[in-house]
Amino acid sequence: MMLTHEKKGAHRRNRPGRPMILAGSRRVTVAVTTLLLASFNTACEDLLQVDLPTKVAAENLDNPSVAEVLVNSAIGEFECAFSQFVAASGQLTDELRHSSGWLVMTEWDHRKIGQDRDVALCNGNFGYGVFTPVQKARVSAESSRMRLEEWGDGDVPGRAEKIATVATYGAFSRAILGEAFCEMTIDVGPLMSQTEMLQSAESALGEAMSLAQAAGRSDLATAAQIRRAGVRLYLGDTSGAMSDASAVPAGFRYDANYSAADLYRYNRIYQHNHVDGFLSPEFNDENGQPTVDGDNLTFGGVVDPRVESTLAGIGQDGSPLRHIHKYPSWTSPIAIANAAEAQLIIAEIELGQTAVDIVNGFHAAAGLPAYEPADVNDRAEVMAQVMEERYRELYLEGRRLYDFLRHDLPFATGTHPYDGNTYGTTTCMQIPRREKDSNPNL
Repeated sequence: MMLTHEKKGAHRRNRPGRPMILAGSRRVTVAVTTLLLASFNTACEDLLQVDLPTKVAAENLDNPSVAEVLVNSAIGEFECAFSQFVAASGQLTDELRHSSGWLVMTEWDHRKIGQDRDVALCNGNFGYGVFTPVQKARVSAESSRMRLEEWGDGDVPGRAEKIATVATYGAFSRAILGEAFCEMTIDVGPLMSQTEMLQSAESALGEAMSLAQAAGRSDLATAAQIRRAGVRLYLGDTSGAMSDASAVPAGFRYDANYSAADLYRYNRIYQHNHVDGFLSPEFNDENGQPTVDGDNLTFGGVVDPRVESTLAGIGQDGSPLRHIHKYPSWTSPIAIANAAEAQLIIAEIELGQTAVDIVNGFHAAAGLPAYEPADVNDRAEVMAQVMEERYRELYLEGRRLYDFLRHDLPFATGTHPYDGNTYGTTTCMQIPRREKDSNPNL
Protein backbone atom coordinates (compact mmCIF):
# COMPACT_ATOMS: atom_id res chain seq x y z
CA MET A 1 0.00 0.00 0.00
CA MET A 2 1.48 3.30 -1.03
CA LEU A 3 1.72 6.42 1.06
CA THR A 4 -1.42 8.56 0.98
CA HIS A 5 -2.52 11.86 2.48
CA GLU A 6 -5.82 13.17 3.71
CA LYS A 7 -5.51 16.01 1.25
CA LYS A 8 -3.05 17.15 -1.37
CA GLY A 9 -1.36 19.73 0.91
CA ALA A 10 0.58 17.30 3.07
CA HIS A 11 2.79 17.94 6.11
CA ARG A 12 6.38 17.23 5.03
CA ARG A 13 8.90 17.42 4.78
CA ASN A 14 43.18 30.17 33.54
CA ARG A 15 44.77 28.14 34.43
CA PRO A 16 47.92 30.47 34.82
CA GLY A 17 49.56 30.63 31.45
CA ARG A 18 46.62 28.81 29.79
CA PRO A 19 43.50 30.91 30.04
CA MET A 20 42.35 30.44 26.47
CA ILE A 21 41.34 27.64 24.16
CA LEU A 22 40.33 27.87 20.57
CA ALA A 23 36.93 27.48 18.98
CA GLY A 24 36.73 27.83 15.26
CA SER A 25 38.98 30.81 14.60
CA ARG A 26 37.88 32.60 17.75
CA ARG A 27 39.69 32.64 21.07
CA VAL A 28 37.33 31.63 23.83
CA THR A 29 37.95 32.52 27.45
CA VAL A 30 36.94 29.44 29.33
CA ALA A 31 35.34 30.08 32.66
CA VAL A 32 33.84 26.69 32.00
CA THR A 33 31.31 25.09 34.15
CA THR A 34 28.04 26.11 33.10
CA LEU A 35 29.57 29.50 32.91
CA LEU A 36 31.34 30.06 29.61
CA LEU A 37 32.84 33.46 28.85
CA ALA A 38 33.31 33.79 25.16
CA SER A 39 34.70 36.55 23.03
CA PHE A 40 33.18 35.55 19.74
CA ASN A 41 32.91 39.00 18.23
CA THR A 42 36.41 40.33 17.69
CA ALA A 43 35.10 43.67 16.46
CA CYS A 44 33.35 44.47 19.74
CA GLU A 45 35.55 42.54 22.21
CA ASP A 46 32.52 42.14 24.46
CA LEU A 47 32.41 39.22 26.85
CA LEU A 48 29.21 37.27 26.76
CA GLN A 49 28.32 35.55 29.99
CA VAL A 50 26.07 32.54 29.69
CA ASP A 51 24.54 31.19 32.86
CA LEU A 52 23.57 27.56 33.31
CA PRO A 53 22.45 25.90 36.54
CA THR A 54 25.90 25.98 38.22
CA LYS A 55 28.97 28.18 38.02
CA VAL A 56 32.60 28.24 39.06
CA ALA A 57 35.06 31.13 38.94
CA ALA A 58 37.72 30.95 36.25
CA GLU A 59 40.52 30.95 38.83
CA ASN A 60 39.13 27.69 40.27
CA LEU A 61 39.24 25.75 37.02
CA ASP A 62 42.46 23.99 38.03
CA ASN A 63 40.83 22.63 41.18
CA PRO A 64 39.80 18.98 40.69
CA SER A 65 36.79 19.56 42.93
CA VAL A 66 35.07 21.28 40.01
CA ALA A 67 35.32 18.22 37.76
CA GLU A 68 31.63 17.38 38.06
CA VAL A 69 30.69 20.93 37.16
CA LEU A 70 32.92 20.85 34.10
CA VAL A 71 31.16 17.72 32.87
CA ASN A 72 27.71 19.18 33.51
CA SER A 73 28.76 22.33 31.69
CA ALA A 74 29.80 20.40 28.61
CA ILE A 75 26.50 18.54 28.58
CA GLY A 76 24.49 21.73 29.07
CA GLU A 77 26.30 23.60 26.31
CA PHE A 78 25.64 20.78 23.88
CA GLU A 79 21.99 20.38 24.81
CA CYS A 80 21.27 24.07 24.27
CA ALA A 81 23.14 24.09 20.96
CA PHE A 82 21.37 20.92 19.87
CA SER A 83 17.92 22.36 20.53
CA GLN A 84 18.79 25.37 18.41
CA PHE A 85 20.20 23.19 15.65
CA VAL A 86 17.02 21.11 15.49
CA ALA A 87 14.90 24.27 15.15
CA ALA A 88 17.20 25.88 12.58
CA SER A 89 17.69 22.83 10.38
CA GLY A 90 13.98 22.05 10.58
CA GLN A 91 13.24 25.39 8.94
CA LEU A 92 15.85 24.96 6.23
CA THR A 93 14.19 21.70 5.24
CA ASP A 94 10.54 20.58 5.23
CA GLU A 95 9.89 20.05 8.94
CA LEU A 96 9.11 23.61 10.09
CA ARG A 97 8.15 27.01 8.75
CA HIS A 98 8.29 30.37 10.47
CA SER A 99 5.08 31.92 11.80
CA SER A 100 6.88 34.98 13.15
CA GLY A 101 7.79 38.37 11.76
CA TRP A 102 11.26 38.31 13.35
CA LEU A 103 13.92 38.54 10.63
CA VAL A 104 16.42 36.47 12.65
CA MET A 105 13.94 33.61 12.45
CA THR A 106 12.31 34.07 9.08
CA GLU A 107 15.63 34.04 7.25
CA TRP A 108 16.14 30.40 8.23
CA ASP A 109 12.82 29.50 6.66
CA HIS A 110 13.62 31.71 3.65
CA ARG A 111 16.93 29.84 3.21
CA LYS A 112 18.93 33.07 3.38
CA ILE A 113 21.49 32.06 6.01
CA GLY A 114 24.77 32.97 4.39
CA GLN A 115 28.10 33.98 5.88
CA ASP A 116 26.64 37.08 7.53
CA ARG A 117 23.54 35.62 9.18
CA ASP A 118 24.42 32.59 11.36
CA VAL A 119 25.48 34.76 14.27
CA ALA A 120 23.00 34.08 17.10
CA LEU A 121 24.17 32.60 20.39
CA CYS A 122 22.59 29.97 22.56
CA ASN A 123 21.45 32.34 25.27
CA GLY A 124 18.28 34.02 24.16
CA ASN A 125 14.83 33.61 22.80
CA PHE A 126 15.44 34.94 19.31
CA GLY A 127 17.46 33.60 16.44
CA TYR A 128 18.94 30.21 15.68
CA GLY A 129 22.70 30.45 15.50
CA VAL A 130 24.29 27.07 14.89
CA PHE A 131 28.00 27.59 14.23
CA THR A 132 28.85 29.46 17.44
CA PRO A 133 26.73 27.39 19.88
CA VAL A 134 27.97 24.07 18.47
CA GLN A 135 31.58 25.25 18.47
CA LYS A 136 31.14 26.44 22.07
CA ALA A 137 29.77 23.02 22.99
CA ARG A 138 32.73 21.32 21.33
CA VAL A 139 35.21 23.63 23.07
CA SER A 140 33.54 23.12 26.46
CA ALA A 141 33.76 19.34 26.12
CA GLU A 142 37.25 19.15 24.68
CA SER A 143 38.80 21.66 27.11
CA SER A 144 37.16 19.89 30.06
CA ARG A 145 38.63 16.64 28.85
CA MET A 146 42.13 18.20 28.78
CA ARG A 147 41.79 19.21 32.42
CA LEU A 148 40.36 15.88 33.51
CA GLU A 149 43.26 14.08 31.83
CA GLU A 150 45.77 16.20 33.77
CA TRP A 151 44.27 15.25 37.13
CA GLY A 152 44.71 11.88 38.78
CA ASP A 153 42.15 9.24 39.66
CA GLY A 154 42.71 10.03 43.33
CA ASP A 155 41.78 13.66 42.71
CA VAL A 156 38.60 13.02 40.73
CA PRO A 157 36.18 10.23 41.64
CA GLY A 158 34.96 8.46 38.51
CA ARG A 159 37.51 10.25 36.35
CA ALA A 160 37.41 7.67 33.54
CA GLU A 161 33.64 8.00 33.26
CA LYS A 162 33.87 11.79 33.25
CA ILE A 163 36.48 11.73 30.49
CA ALA A 164 34.31 9.36 28.46
CA THR A 165 31.31 11.65 28.90
CA VAL A 166 32.96 14.84 27.69
CA ALA A 167 34.71 12.96 24.88
CA THR A 168 31.33 11.72 23.69
CA TYR A 169 29.69 15.14 23.78
CA GLY A 170 32.64 16.70 21.97
CA ALA A 171 32.27 14.02 19.30
CA PHE A 172 28.54 14.73 19.01
CA SER A 173 29.40 18.37 18.24
CA ARG A 174 31.95 17.38 15.63
CA ALA A 175 29.34 15.19 13.95
CA ILE A 176 26.91 18.12 13.64
CA LEU A 177 29.65 20.40 12.29
CA GLY A 178 30.55 17.77 9.70
CA GLU A 179 27.05 16.80 8.64
CA ALA A 180 25.49 20.27 8.43
CA PHE A 181 28.22 22.61 7.18
CA CYS A 182 29.66 23.01 3.70
CA GLU A 183 33.16 23.30 5.16
CA MET A 184 34.65 23.81 8.59
CA THR A 185 37.54 25.12 10.65
CA ILE A 186 38.62 23.88 14.06
CA ASP A 187 40.77 25.76 16.59
CA VAL A 188 41.94 28.53 14.25
CA GLY A 189 43.02 25.88 11.82
CA PRO A 190 42.90 25.75 8.04
CA LEU A 191 39.77 25.23 6.04
CA MET A 192 38.52 21.66 6.15
CA SER A 193 36.28 20.14 3.52
CA GLN A 194 33.06 18.52 4.66
CA THR A 195 34.63 15.12 4.08
CA GLU A 196 37.61 16.03 6.25
CA MET A 197 35.32 17.23 9.04
CA LEU A 198 33.24 14.06 8.81
CA GLN A 199 36.42 12.01 9.06
CA SER A 200 37.37 14.00 12.15
CA ALA A 201 33.94 13.26 13.64
CA GLU A 202 34.23 9.56 12.80
CA SER A 203 37.57 9.37 14.60
CA ALA A 204 36.27 11.29 17.63
CA LEU A 205 33.19 9.08 17.89
CA GLY A 206 35.29 5.92 17.69
CA GLU A 207 37.57 7.19 20.45
CA ALA A 208 34.54 8.12 22.55
CA MET A 209 33.18 4.60 22.12
CA SER A 210 36.41 3.07 23.39
CA LEU A 211 36.59 5.40 26.38
CA ALA A 212 32.95 4.79 27.25
CA GLN A 213 33.29 1.02 27.02
CA ALA A 214 36.37 1.07 29.24
CA ALA A 215 34.53 3.24 31.77
CA GLY A 216 31.50 0.93 31.84
CA ARG A 217 29.19 3.42 30.12
CA SER A 218 27.55 1.28 27.48
CA ASP A 219 24.90 3.96 26.92
CA LEU A 220 27.49 6.52 25.86
CA ALA A 221 29.27 3.93 23.72
CA THR A 222 26.06 2.96 21.93
CA ALA A 223 25.04 6.59 21.37
CA ALA A 224 28.44 7.32 19.84
CA GLN A 225 28.15 4.18 17.71
CA ILE A 226 24.80 5.26 16.26
CA ARG A 227 26.16 8.68 15.39
CA ARG A 228 29.25 7.07 13.87
CA ALA A 229 27.03 4.84 11.75
CA GLY A 230 25.38 7.98 10.36
CA VAL A 231 28.73 9.65 9.68
CA ARG A 232 30.04 6.53 7.96
CA LEU A 233 26.94 6.34 5.80
CA TYR A 234 27.47 9.97 4.74
CA LEU A 235 31.09 9.12 3.88
CA GLY A 236 29.95 6.19 1.74
CA ASP A 237 31.31 3.53 4.09
CA THR A 238 28.26 1.27 3.96
CA SER A 239 30.02 -1.74 5.47
CA GLY A 240 31.21 0.33 8.44
CA ALA A 241 27.78 1.90 8.84
CA MET A 242 26.12 -1.52 8.69
CA SER A 243 28.49 -2.91 11.30
CA ASP A 244 27.75 -0.06 13.68
CA ALA A 245 24.01 -0.02 13.12
CA SER A 246 23.64 -3.78 13.46
CA ALA A 247 25.19 -3.71 16.95
CA VAL A 248 22.59 -1.32 18.41
CA PRO A 249 20.10 -2.96 20.80
CA ALA A 250 16.40 -2.59 20.05
CA GLY A 251 14.69 0.29 21.78
CA PHE A 252 17.89 2.17 22.62
CA ARG A 253 17.64 5.93 22.88
CA TYR A 254 20.00 8.58 24.25
CA ASP A 255 18.46 11.98 24.90
CA ALA A 256 19.30 15.62 25.29
CA ASN A 257 17.31 16.71 28.34
CA TYR A 258 15.67 20.04 28.98
CA SER A 259 14.19 22.06 31.84
CA ALA A 260 11.53 24.69 32.45
CA ALA A 261 13.81 26.49 34.95
CA ASP A 262 15.65 28.74 32.51
CA LEU A 263 15.43 29.88 28.90
CA TYR A 264 18.87 28.42 28.23
CA ARG A 265 17.50 25.00 29.17
CA TYR A 266 14.19 25.08 27.29
CA ASN A 267 13.21 22.69 24.56
CA ARG A 268 13.32 25.36 21.85
CA ILE A 269 10.75 23.68 19.62
CA TYR A 270 8.12 23.71 22.37
CA GLN A 271 8.91 27.31 23.35
CA HIS A 272 8.67 28.65 19.83
CA ASN A 273 5.77 26.50 18.70
CA HIS A 274 3.41 26.14 21.67
CA VAL A 275 4.31 29.27 23.66
CA ASP A 276 5.47 31.97 21.24
CA GLY A 277 3.77 30.95 18.01
CA PHE A 278 7.00 31.53 16.09
CA LEU A 279 7.16 28.10 14.41
CA SER A 280 4.62 25.78 12.87
CA PRO A 281 4.84 22.49 10.93
CA GLU A 282 5.65 22.83 7.24
CA PHE A 283 3.04 21.88 4.67
CA ASN A 284 4.26 20.94 1.21
CA ASP A 285 2.59 19.73 -1.94
CA GLU A 286 3.36 16.44 -3.67
CA ASN A 287 6.37 18.06 -5.37
CA GLY A 288 7.89 19.16 -2.07
CA GLN A 289 6.98 22.83 -2.42
CA PRO A 290 5.34 24.80 0.44
CA THR A 291 1.59 25.39 0.28
CA VAL A 292 -0.79 27.73 2.07
CA ASP A 293 -2.28 25.03 4.28
CA GLY A 294 -2.30 21.31 4.87
CA ASP A 295 -3.35 18.55 7.19
CA ASN A 296 -1.77 15.76 9.19
CA LEU A 297 0.22 13.15 7.30
CA THR A 298 -1.51 9.81 6.96
CA PHE A 299 -0.66 6.36 5.74
CA GLY A 300 -3.47 4.22 4.35
CA GLY A 301 -5.95 6.81 5.60
CA VAL A 302 -4.65 6.68 9.20
CA VAL A 303 -3.12 9.77 10.79
CA ASP A 304 0.55 9.16 11.55
CA PRO A 305 1.05 9.96 15.26
CA ARG A 306 4.79 10.41 14.81
CA VAL A 307 4.30 13.72 13.01
CA GLU A 308 0.87 14.70 14.29
CA SER A 309 -0.09 18.28 15.13
CA THR A 310 -3.26 20.13 16.08
CA LEU A 311 -4.59 23.39 14.65
CA ALA A 312 -4.22 25.99 17.40
CA GLY A 313 -5.26 29.36 15.95
CA ILE A 314 -2.78 31.68 14.32
CA GLY A 315 0.90 32.36 14.77
CA GLN A 316 2.53 35.68 15.57
CA ASP A 317 2.44 36.65 11.89
CA GLY A 318 -1.22 35.73 11.43
CA SER A 319 -0.59 32.49 9.56
CA PRO A 320 -2.17 29.20 10.68
CA LEU A 321 -0.47 27.71 13.73
CA ARG A 322 -0.44 24.03 14.58
CA HIS A 323 0.89 22.64 17.88
CA ILE A 324 3.35 19.79 17.42
CA HIS A 325 2.53 16.76 19.55
CA LYS A 326 6.06 15.35 19.73
CA TYR A 327 7.32 18.02 22.12
CA PRO A 328 4.49 18.99 24.51
CA SER A 329 6.53 20.80 27.18
CA TRP A 330 9.70 22.75 27.96
CA THR A 331 11.13 19.57 29.45
CA SER A 332 10.48 17.29 26.46
CA PRO A 333 13.72 15.43 25.61
CA ILE A 334 15.16 15.30 22.10
CA ALA A 335 16.88 12.12 20.95
CA ILE A 336 20.57 12.55 20.16
CA ALA A 337 20.95 8.92 19.14
CA ASN A 338 18.09 6.55 18.47
CA ALA A 339 17.91 2.83 17.67
CA ALA A 340 15.28 3.76 15.10
CA GLU A 341 17.94 5.49 13.04
CA ALA A 342 20.19 2.45 13.29
CA GLN A 343 17.38 0.33 11.86
CA LEU A 344 16.74 2.86 9.11
CA ILE A 345 20.42 2.86 8.19
CA ILE A 346 20.20 -0.90 7.77
CA ALA A 347 17.03 -0.48 5.70
CA GLU A 348 18.68 2.13 3.46
CA ILE A 349 21.68 -0.08 2.81
CA GLU A 350 19.86 -3.38 2.35
CA LEU A 351 16.56 -2.23 0.79
CA GLY A 352 14.35 -5.11 -0.47
CA GLN A 353 12.41 -7.22 2.01
CA THR A 354 14.73 -6.25 4.87
CA ALA A 355 13.74 -2.62 4.46
CA VAL A 356 10.05 -3.46 4.12
CA ASP A 357 10.15 -5.49 7.33
CA ILE A 358 11.86 -2.64 9.19
CA VAL A 359 9.33 -0.11 7.90
CA ASN A 360 6.47 -2.34 8.95
CA GLY A 361 7.95 -2.68 12.42
CA PHE A 362 7.65 1.08 12.76
CA HIS A 363 4.13 1.03 11.31
CA ALA A 364 2.97 -1.62 13.76
CA ALA A 365 4.34 0.41 16.68
CA ALA A 366 2.59 3.55 15.40
CA GLY A 367 -0.72 1.80 14.64
CA LEU A 368 -0.40 2.29 10.89
CA PRO A 369 -1.29 -0.10 8.06
CA ALA A 370 1.50 -2.22 6.64
CA TYR A 371 3.61 -0.97 3.76
CA GLU A 372 3.20 -3.28 0.76
CA PRO A 373 5.32 -2.17 -2.22
CA ALA A 374 4.22 -3.07 -5.71
CA ASP A 375 7.63 -4.65 -6.24
CA VAL A 376 9.80 -5.36 -3.21
CA ASN A 377 12.83 -5.50 -5.51
CA ASP A 378 12.20 -2.02 -6.95
CA ARG A 379 15.06 -0.25 -5.20
CA ALA A 380 13.87 3.26 -6.11
CA GLU A 381 10.37 2.62 -4.76
CA VAL A 382 11.57 1.08 -1.50
CA MET A 383 14.24 3.76 -1.03
CA ALA A 384 11.58 6.46 -1.38
CA GLN A 385 9.59 4.84 1.42
CA VAL A 386 12.68 4.44 3.61
CA MET A 387 13.39 8.15 3.22
CA GLU A 388 9.79 8.95 4.11
CA GLU A 389 10.11 6.76 7.19
CA ARG A 390 13.27 8.61 8.19
CA TYR A 391 11.32 11.86 7.91
CA ARG A 392 8.50 10.60 10.11
CA GLU A 393 10.33 8.39 12.61
CA LEU A 394 13.16 10.90 13.19
CA TYR A 395 10.95 13.99 12.94
CA LEU A 396 12.54 17.04 14.56
CA GLU A 397 15.58 15.14 15.83
CA GLY A 398 18.06 17.09 13.70
CA ARG A 399 18.39 14.42 10.99
CA ARG A 400 16.41 15.93 8.12
CA LEU A 401 19.12 18.30 6.80
CA TYR A 402 21.50 15.33 6.88
CA ASP A 403 19.11 13.51 4.52
CA PHE A 404 18.59 16.53 2.28
CA LEU A 405 22.31 16.96 1.77
CA ARG A 406 23.17 13.26 1.36
CA HIS A 407 20.41 12.59 -1.17
CA ASP A 408 20.17 16.01 -2.82
CA LEU A 409 16.50 16.31 -1.87
CA PRO A 410 14.71 19.40 -3.26
CA PHE A 411 14.73 22.48 -1.06
CA ALA A 412 11.88 24.98 -1.29
CA THR A 413 12.19 27.41 -4.19
CA GLY A 414 10.16 30.26 -5.66
CA THR A 415 7.99 32.42 -3.42
CA HIS A 416 7.10 31.73 0.19
CA PRO A 417 3.33 31.08 0.31
CA TYR A 418 2.68 33.16 3.46
CA ASP A 419 4.90 36.25 3.29
CA GLY A 420 5.72 36.52 -0.41
CA ASN A 421 9.50 36.47 0.08
CA THR A 422 11.65 34.70 -2.47
CA TYR A 423 13.55 31.70 -1.18
CA GLY A 424 17.33 31.97 -1.00
CA THR A 425 20.02 29.45 -1.81
CA THR A 426 21.20 28.11 1.57
CA THR A 427 21.55 24.34 1.64
CA CYS A 428 24.51 23.30 3.78
CA MET A 429 25.40 25.86 6.45
CA GLN A 430 28.32 28.25 6.09
CA ILE A 431 31.08 29.44 8.41
CA PRO A 432 30.19 33.03 9.46
CA ARG A 433 32.18 35.70 7.64
CA ARG A 434 33.48 37.26 10.86
CA GLU A 435 34.88 33.85 11.81
CA LYS A 436 36.73 33.66 8.52
CA ASP A 437 37.95 37.26 8.75
CA SER A 438 39.50 36.68 12.17
CA ASN A 439 41.23 33.40 11.25
CA PRO A 440 44.65 34.00 9.63
CA ASN A 441 44.59 30.44 8.25
CA LEU A 442 41.47 31.02 6.16
